[in-house]
Amino acid sequence: MKTVRKRFWQQVATAFDKLNIALLQEEGLSFAKGEREYLALQRKLLRQVELEWESLQIKRLIARSILLFAYTTGCSWTEMGRALRRSSRLGYLNASDQAAAAHFVLLWASDNDHSKATLGWKMLEAAERRLLRLRRNHMTRKQELAAGVAVRKRVARKGLLPPASVSSPKETSRRRA
Repeated sequence: MKTVRKRFWQQVATAFDKLNIALLQEEGLSFAKGEREYLALQRKLLRQVELEWESLQIKRLIARSILLFAYTTGCSWTEMGRALRRSSRLGYLNASDQAAAAHFVLLWASDNDHSKATLGWKMLEAAERRLLRLRRNHMTRKQELAAGVAVRKRVARKGLLPPASVSSPKETSRRRA
């Protein structure tokens, strides 16, 4: 990667950090204002991209940040659903982000509206299938499957149990060891 592009991605990381800190420090910040701030950052960064994949990567990073912000601000399903649709339409950066989105939906449903839990369970099942395709000793696989178990326990304490079709992840593989 050229030095110029490395600097660009360092600037992207710095801009994200500054915005996240600014949003965390502001008391009583509404979701709409935070979303506008993230989208303004996206427009600024998209003016500097040179390649198609950079544009998609920035949009995915912004979508992930908006989804996290929607969950942490405790917004309504209208806003949370919109953030989730944006994130899923653009695709997830990796299996870890896909699992995190599923965790956010399940945790939101356990706190707010139990009827949305079915979507969260389906998303969690898809994310776990993707994680199980990673090598057995892959750190992301171990961490995210453990996080999934923790989320399952947390939402179960609030009365949300998975439907019969969704089971806990199996650590076995079809391949021989």
